[in-house]
Parts: sequence; C-alpha cells; structure tokens
Amino acid sequence: MTAHKGIALLAETELFRGLGADKIATLLTICAEVRFRRNQIIMEEGARGGAIYIIIDGTVEVAKSLILEEPGGEDNRANKVFTKLTAEEHPVFGEIALLEESERTATIRAITDCVFYEIKKDDLLRLAEADKELGYLIMWNLARIVSSRLRKADEDVIKLTTALSIVLKEA
Repeated sequence: MTAHKGIALLAETELFRGLGADKIATLLTICAEVRFRRNQIIMEEGARGGAIYIIIDGTVEVAKSLILEEPGGEDNRANKVFTKLTAEEHPVFGEIALLEESERTATIRAITDCVFYEIKKDDLLRLAEADKELGYLIMWNLARIVSSRLRKADEDVIKLTTALSIVLKEA
C-alpha cells in the first residue's frame, strides 16, 4: 500500500482521529501489513496481547466464550459471536493491550481473507513517548473508544437482566 493510501486509511480510524498527515505518516513507520486467511484465528480469548489491529480489507467476527453448566456440575464452553467488523470504517481491535498487561477479552476470527495493519504496543508507546502530542491524542481517542464500548456493554447487561427478570417471573 502506498504511503498516501496508508495515511488516508489511518485518518479514517477512530483511534487516530484528529491527527495530522505528518503524525499519521510517523505512525505508518510502525505499522506492519499482515494477512489472515478465511477462518483463521487472529487473536484468541485468554491469550496475552501485545498488538492492536486495524482492518484494511475483509470481515472478522468477535466471539466470547460462554460457560454452560451441564447436568452433573460439568462446565461446557461454547463460543457466542457478538459482532462482525468490516473494513468499511477501518475499526481497531485489541486496544485493551495498549492499556494493560492482560489477556485478550475475545476471540477474533477472519470470516473472509483479511488484510490488517498491526501495531505492536511497545512500538506505539515508544512513539508516544517521543512525541507527547501524538501520544496524548491517541490516548484521548483510546479513552473515547473504551468508554463507548463500556457504555454499550452496560446497556447490554441491562437488557439481559430485564429479559432474565421477565423469564424468571413467568417461571
């Protein structure tokens, strides 16, 4: 991908909103273009994360493990697909890895052949340390993304709690 196309693409992502072309050009120096084939796992829930991904081309699904208690007290795990992400808006995923040393919160699987920009946490933090304005803007955007996802999760919990309350009342 040409630098000009890369700058335009990153400018469209939520994580890099408000960054000028010069800052985005600097970011491109730490972006690695990576490819995953259809049905390939990009990240596994529970694994350690050290990079974020931006979808350039393709579609992925986001799934989480559900624990279903079986008769006899045995736990059975099943994956529940929560959403699909497409390249149209160049979404970012794996962003929690930028904030803390923790396990991945979901499994991401390629539904189609996909192309991503991969940005390693250490590279991004080194860049943010060298350019405080760049670091500030990225962290501000990251805070907005995480806040938005937390708000949606809260809404989903309320919906599920309401549905469960109705089911239990009728039982």
